[in-house]
Amino acid sequence: MDLPQPPVSAHPPEAAPSFRTPRLEAAIGWLAACGLVFLASVAVMVGVQSRERALANAQDRAQAAVRVLAEHAARLFDAADLLVEYAAQETAGRGWDEIAGSHALWERLNSQRTRLPFLDAVWLNDPSGQLRLTTVAFPSPVSDASDREMFLFHKDNPDRPYISERIVGRVTNKASFLLSRRLSAPDGSFRGMASVTVDPAYLSGFYKDLELSYEPVTLMIRIQDLGVLVREPEANPLAPAPLPEAARRALLARPGGGIMQDDSMIFAHRRVENWPVYVAVQHDVAPVLDAWRRSIAPYAGLTAAAALALLALSAFGFQQAKAARRVQSRLESRVRERTASLELALGERDAALAEKDLLMREVNHRIKNSLQVVSGLLTLQGQSAADPRLRAHLDEAGRRVQAISDIHRLLYRIDDVRFIPFHDYLTALCRDLERSAQSDGGGWRLELAVEAVDVPTDQAVPLGLIANELVMNAIKHAYPDRGSVGGSGPHAIAVGLARDASGEIRLTVSDRGVGLPSEFDWRRSRSLGMRLIHALSTQLGATLAIEPGEPGTRFALRMPLARPA
Repeated sequence: MDLPQPPVSAHPPEAAPSFRTPRLEAAIGWLAACGLVFLASVAVMVGVQSRERALANAQDRAQAAVRVLAEHAARLFDAADLLVEYAAQETAGRGWDEIAGSHALWERLNSQRTRLPFLDAVWLNDPSGQLRLTTVAFPSPVSDASDREMFLFHKDNPDRPYISERIVGRVTNKASFLLSRRLSAPDGSFRGMASVTVDPAYLSGFYKDLELSYEPVTLMIRIQDLGVLVREPEANPLAPAPLPEAARRALLARPGGGIMQDDSMIFAHRRVENWPVYVAVQHDVAPVLDAWRRSIAPYAGLTAAAALALLALSAFGFQQAKAARRVQSRLESRVRERTASLELALGERDAALAEKDLLMREVNHRIKNSLQVVSGLLTLQGQSAADPRLRAHLDEAGRRVQAISDIHRLLYRIDDVRFIPFHDYLTALCRDLERSAQSDGGGWRLELAVEAVDVPTDQAVPLGLIANELVMNAIKHAYPDRGSVGGSGPHAIAVGLARDASGEIRLTVSDRGVGLPSEFDWRRSRSLGMRLIHALSTQLGATLAIEPGEPGTRFALRMPLARPA
């Protein structure tokens, strides 16, 4: 790009005189003197500003460090709290003697604990403070925490996590601090305490590996009493040195976080999100100033030699700045034009996506209406059929069509059409079948135990048909005496839906009826329902198992979840 040329004066320059006057030399001298004064002033100003920048940069690095430390601490405490909640869930509903004697529970807790290298152990104390289970050893050694600060806190306060002061464990004889939660009985009364011990040595090692600038002291501080939980480096790990008074004032003045600097120290701190803990970085001002002096030393000798060059360079810089402003103005104009075109394109894209979503909802709504019409026609046709078997077949076909229609009804209502809230669908399906069975006579009751599970749409329709067939088979065949209401009491059918740790869906349908004949093979059954179940299970890659009960039968389907397209 050609730079704009300066305007040419309309007046021709005057002819220069053929001799020098004294005023010219004086002007050059004054200009040189002024240049030296100016250069000295600039040197002093630059020196002061660079010193302030060095200190500001040290503050920025300290604040960046405490942000990283706070995020790291938040993740560690969240993970530790999950383990505490897991321990609380595992012990819910169990007596303390059962907890203390359960080696299987001990192994599960220890297995979870080993996944978190910053944790030493899991502890479970009963309402009296006695240690009943710990991953340190099985059976648990004798220990009493009734006088500990965190135990007294949980005894009189609602369930919320608590971080203790730094202590030396009575069982481990190691310096640590605890993250704990209250265990409550169903009536809300105090049932005990679950806690984990955090290893300060792990945190010290992490802080040491960060290799922060100016060799700072890295701290983790408890908010309640401003007690030091972790200090790196630390001469005495069992008794960390207390905070300086200036640091304590900074924490009290800005509880959320901030930075403080005095003549000898820079102190940056930040509160860990959702936890009563600060992380802080503290280092002396002297190393910062030493580094600043080393950085400006090479430039001190060049200052005098650069005096005349600075004058020429300043003029050249102004010219270049003027040209750069022109270029920048042109670029900003182009950026505004490009931004406007992009906003227009994004608006058109959003409108297209909204139209597509509307069309998808309309399609699902129409499909649902059409399937309901088909289901209604099959039901009406069945009611008018004279042959009972034909009437039953048409009624079953209508219910199968209705099961598919319910899927599209959900698709019409939800935002993400890639997944179906299958627990809602299964609950509605079972309630419809229950009402239908009750209307035909007999004391029916469907017991539901369903967890919240989202199933890809491609799998939801076959899985819904399988659930419909299994429940209908139980209604039709499990209780031959279903015609008499008072004969054997309510006819119960249990339906369960859950997702296990491997990510597979488990669907179960069980009854307490007469059970299946010993020679029954569902894979070779000529029943349309069982053939449909077999075909749909194969399509889903699912496994179906029939487990005989005493009494009754239990169908268990395990299905891996597919990724939506």
